[in-house]
Amino acid sequence: ISLLVVVVCSGAIAWVEFRSNPSEDAERGEWTNKMLFYSLVFAITFALGSGLAGLGGALAIEIVGLDHAFAFTYLVYVLIVVAVGGLGSIAGSFVAASLLGISDMAGKYYFPELGAFLIYFVMVTLLMWRPAGLFGRR
Repeated sequence: ISLLVVVVCSGAIAWVEFRSNPSEDAERGEWTNKMLFYSLVFAITFALGSGLAGLGGALAIEIVGLDHAFAFTYLVYVLIVVAVGGLGSIAGSFVAASLLGISDMAGKYYFPELGAFLIYFVMVTLLMWRPAGLFGRR
């Protein structure tokens, strides 16, 4: 069920973000209702994302545990996902997280001697192929 909630929330946020593009009106110097709607959508998306991140962190504490270096343990993975997905791309981050997570777990299962090195190999390979990320703009 949680995967379904993630897919629905990510899809809804991406759909609204791609459908509303106020930059065209801003370039002309016009302030329209569309831009007010975009500001409201941005505020709601930020609040919803912050709430879901807090809820996810609270629920994950029982599984992953909490220690003094908790943030540093997962910060590297988050930065790798954002770099591989492409800056400013929600869909790219989603695809990169899926790709890196699956390749990391499969690598640890099939090649245990490589351990956690495989995720860095996949990152370097993907960034050599597409330096701006999978969905990044050039």
